[in-house]
Order: sequence, then structure tokens, then C-alpha cells
Amino acid sequence: MPILRYGLILILTGLVVSGLVLVFERLAGIDLASVGIAAVPVFMTAMIEGQVFARRSGRLPARAEALRFAAMATALTLMLLGPALVLMSLGDPALLTMLRGFDAVLWSVILGLVVVITFPASYLFYGQGARSQLRAADRQKARGRGAK
Repeated sequence: MPILRYGLILILTGLVVSGLVLVFERLAGIDLASVGIAAVPVFMTAMIEGQVFARRSGRLPARAEALRFAAMATALTLMLLGPALVLMSLGDPALLTMLRGFDAVLWSVILGLVVVITFPASYLFYGQGARSQLRAADRQKARGRGAK
């Protein structure tokens, strides 16, 4: 897994999801801001990476490959979490105050939750992305042969 590509996709999907949440809040009055929404970029990035894997290899990832991907994706997500929180806190004084008030135990719990969510989600969505890519390729081949 190219680390730079994964990081860029994660950051870009995070920005897109954040922008959509903001649009829904402003235009439709729908409050989507929650911890659940923050996990969507992780899911999307894992699916995209799974699709790339299937396109390149023409097969589903082996269990060991998917586990290795999930471990790397979790580590990268944790590494990007700190700078993301710092950047967000620059525009939100309340968030900055809250971040400064956290002690080591609370930070450990937060990071633990990130791992508990990111690792299995990355594993599952990586495989699902590969599976959907292979199904799409099969449908495209069938259409090329004249079948529906």
C-alpha cells in the first residue's frame, strides 16, 4: 500500500465529508456532526484501496494481505489524527481548550477507540472494495460478450 496515496485519499475524503456535513447543517438544518461521521473517511479510503488492489491483481486480497493493510491503515490514521486535531483546534477555541484539558488516560482511551474502530473497519472495507471491483469487472466482461 503506497502510504502517500493512502494519506492523501484519507485527507481528501475527510475534507469532502466535512464539507458535506457543513452544507447539510447550513442549508438543510440537519446536524450530522458526530463521531460516526468522522469514521466515514476511513471506510471510504479502505474501499478505494481495496478497489485499487483488485484492479491491479485481479483477485481478492488474502487474509494476511488484508490484515497487513488494516494494521498499516490504523497506524497512518493515528499518525494523521494528531495534526488534524491541532489544525481543527486553530479555528475552534472551544476545541483547543478541551484538548488541553485532556489527561493521559483520556487520550489513551480516545486512541484506543480509534484503533478499535479503524482496524476492523479497514480490514472489512478493504475486502469489500476489492469484491465490488471484481464484480464490476465481471459485469463489464459479461456486457462485452452480449449478456446482461
